Amino acid sequence: MKYFDAMHNMYPYEGMIPQEEVVYTCSDELWDDFCANPGKYIWVGDELVLNPEWEKIKRQRLDQLTLTPADVERALLKAKGWDFEDLKTFMKAQGYTDLQIKAIGVELRANNFFRGATMGEEPNVIRIVDTIGALLGYTPDDMDYLFENKELPSTEPISDEETLLNSSDEIEG
Repeated sequence: MKYFDAMHNMYPYEGMIPQEEVVYTCSDELWDDFCANPGKYIWVGDELVLNPEWEKIKRQRLDQLTLTPADVERALLKAKGWDFEDLKTFMKAQGYTDLQIKAIGVELRANNFFRGATMGEEPNVIRIVDTIGALLGYTPDDMDYLFENKELPSTEPISDEETLLNSSDEIEG
């Protein structure tokens, strides 16, 4: 249990608060979450509450995360056994245009992948990482996980190696 005085100073023990009475208490778990996630909680009067802007703050933080192309290719290789060329072959088999594949190729050669990178003009803006993730069977939350942990979460791949090989045959043939 953590104890707070009227100035929102935290004390680990109630007896430590000088000449003021305890105006708020919280569990150790809430305090740990408060410390681990700056901006997640705000003071409203004498109560610590979830910040209504938290999802927006969290999205902004996640969108600023970056990975190197090597980080992305390692994650792709670990999760699916693919490299970037396999990804482009799969995209071609899925009906993406040469221009779309080339645009993704430019992103694949970038110095850094930004989680919040977009392509296109309003109202047809697409989130690049989410689009590639969806193509491979991953959700936007999975892509957030990738950028926070430098690996994809465990899931069943949407395409096995045989499907990839068949896609290559269709392109060549």
